[in-house]
Amino acid sequence: MHKKAFVFVFFLTLVALTYATNFDHFVYYVDLDTMYESNDPYIKTLGSLLKRWETGLSKYVENLDVSTLVLPPDDELTLNILQNISPYAYIDPAEKFETALEVFPDSVVINSLFLFFNFQYWQNSRDPAAARIIFEYTQKIENLVGEPTPLTVYVRSQVLFKSNIYGDPEKAYNDLKEIYFKYDHDKKIIETLVEFSFLLNDTEMIEELYNTYLRIGGNNPETLFFFSKMFYQLGREEESVKLANLAIENSKSAILNSQVYEFLGDIEENYERKIDFYRKSLNSDKENGRLMSKIGMAYYNWDNKENSELARYFLNAAESRGYITEDSQTALKELRRNVVLNILFKYVIPIILAVILALWLLSYFSKKRKQKESEWIYKD
Repeated sequence: MHKKAFVFVFFLTLVALTYATNFDHFVYYVDLDTMYESNDPYIKTLGSLLKRWETGLSKYVENLDVSTLVLPPDDELTLNILQNISPYAYIDPAEKFETALEVFPDSVVINSLFLFFNFQYWQNSRDPAAARIIFEYTQKIENLVGEPTPLTVYVRSQVLFKSNIYGDPEKAYNDLKEIYFKYDHDKKIIETLVEFSFLLNDTEMIEELYNTYLRIGGNNPETLFFFSKMFYQLGREEESVKLANLAIENSKSAILNSQVYEFLGDIEENYERKIDFYRKSLNSDKENGRLMSKIGMAYYNWDNKENSELARYFLNAAESRGYITEDSQTALKELRRNVVLNILFKYVIPIILAVILALWLLSYFSKKRKQKESEWIYKD
């Protein structure tokens, strides 16, 4: 009996392997760069076409040779769709793969790419209908494959973590941790796990994630910035500053650079360097009232007499942009009061005293003149 059961299971496994196509391994990848750099010609082909779609750059497909690939019908259809989609578009590809499912309803790769492009749509729209499709097709793909995969868990976790309707951040985090322990080679999985860890204020895995990320050559500036902030929370300031600077080196985003410089300003104790970081941050976000307030308060706390004009300038600018805190309001009131007192003592009081003196002198000489006139009259 046991022997028959074993033979039956072996037969099912053989059938599954026979009908599993080369492109089906797409479900075990999330990071497109890893796919593009793969030694597997089938995964590299998908990676090349999806990188062209993601970036709009033709360099990813310039040397692509698909003539040697042995493709079953659903893989051929997949290749044809990917070769003819426009960069950045996600609605049209999703519709094309949905149509392909009418022909190949149980194709792992076609279901996976239908899921992939629906996820792109959800990321840009937060459409609840797209979220429902994501839940349905992640489950369908896992049933077809026989297990959760990096792609299905990643996509579902993103929706669970960030959806206002279906949100369940703890489940998203735990599911992603589980898949990470099975597939720790994917940069996207690690980058998302780091983001979730930071947002949930959970630093338990930070050391392991950091070491793994370095090992696989991760250099995403946003991820490095998350690491930087978490290391600072753990009291490892030197590593935190190093990672923040590394994030800036790898970043092409003015917005991210502004955030990193602001963070460096927040943790810097030397006021001169603190102000320098805040000013660099402001260069990338010139109308940011919060940054203006921080610069103003740094000048104020550094030396509110020597730097009073600069402190008042930035705090006034912050207030005019609708940003005011209790501390900055108190400082601004004091600085304005000092201006009034300065004007009073420097200009108003001296003028008043001068007028009083002039009036006194006028009165004095007027009396003297009248006294002399009286003396002349009596002499006459």
